[in-house]
Amino acid sequence: MNSGIAPSKAFPLHVIAVGLHDHPGAAHSVADVFSARGLQMEAFQGTSDSLSADGHAALLILFYASLERASLVTRVLKRLSSVRCAELLAANDPRLVQSVLIATTNTVQPDIKIVALDQQTALATGSPSSMQAWLTSDNAPKRLGGVRLDVLATQGLGPTQ
Repeated sequence: MNSGIAPSKAFPLHVIAVGLHDHPGAAHSVADVFSARGLQMEAFQGTSDSLSADGHAALLILFYASLERASLVTRVLKRLSSVRCAELLAANDPRLVQSVLIATTNTVQPDIKIVALDQQTALATGSPSSMQAWLTSDNAPKRLGGVRLDVLATQGLGPTQ
């Protein structure tokens, strides 16, 4: 298993960007929304208040669902008292960047940037949909680190211009 995210799901991959208030159990309340609806979070990445550009905690969650269920989860999240904002993003949204450290490779992939860090290590970046397709393919590179997901800019969740 290359990426830890199953590529053969019957539904499209979605990303929800969630801004949180500083309340105990805020992340837990978000996880409950998914659990109560039988949805599995494929990846759950959080940034603490002090590390976010706007000073608020943020979550990025990857999951498979129909567009209708993904939209429902987003609406429910927006109603939680611990959530400041929630935005449903497509896995190929240009504001999303997924990255992973890999063993240096000569394989060229469309829509994926590979930057050599030294002779054995490179950083691969691209949209979540492109990265997941590549990382779960037969010609996937050897991963040297965990997959990271970032949002470049979205209202109240990431760096603003």
